[in-house]
Amino acid sequence: MKMEAIELAHLLLDGDTDESFAFLCHLREKGWNSVDIYQSIVSGAMQHIGELWERDDISVADEHLATATCDFMISRFHAQTNRNTSSRKAMFLCVEEEQHTLGMRMASLLFEENGWKTRMMGANLPLEHAISAAEKWKPDVICLSITILYHVPVLKSYVETLESLPFHPKIMVGSRLLSMYDLSPYCTPHTLFMTDYKKLTDWMNDQSGGKEIGAS
Repeated sequence: MKMEAIELAHLLLDGDTDESFAFLCHLREKGWNSVDIYQSIVSGAMQHIGELWERDDISVADEHLATATCDFMISRFHAQTNRNTSSRKAMFLCVEEEQHTLGMRMASLLFEENGWKTRMMGANLPLEHAISAAEKWKPDVICLSITILYHVPVLKSYVETLESLPFHPKIMVGSRLLSMYDLSPYCTPHTLFMTDYKKLTDWMNDQSGGKEIGAS
């Protein structure tokens, strides 16, 4: 793990929004792009914090403070980012009972940086409400987030139902579980799996280059 990620982790655990924001800005001044900042530094910092919590080196309150500080920090950082323009739309949600939104939040910011219109539907969204929101807004892409293994079985109904909507949105699944487990039995041959932000950005660049949303 990069030392910068560990340094950021300590700032987040201190709840220091100003110093953590300045830390990211300094990385950008040194030539880091948003993809690498989110992937290597922010995600790395939160992974380190998770490991500290698992070892009982920090409390649940400490972890919650760090997560809230991180969410505020990346929103503030994103506000300083130049953005492209696109008419495409992406909707983001966590499957039912899934509460972890930070990874999905960073993905949505990368979509916005690439010009997409986004809607963050947040944690624990029951399928019927996901369907209703999608039918009203008609996004080109619906991004599903899942981080806890025992929530995986519900993924199949979300993917199959949302892919079958009349406007045929592309379904994208993002999860740290993808590095450890094969989630394809819970999806369809059309589902996109995003294992990291670099792959996500490469896919968006392909769309900007003229490839169809559904093309692989």
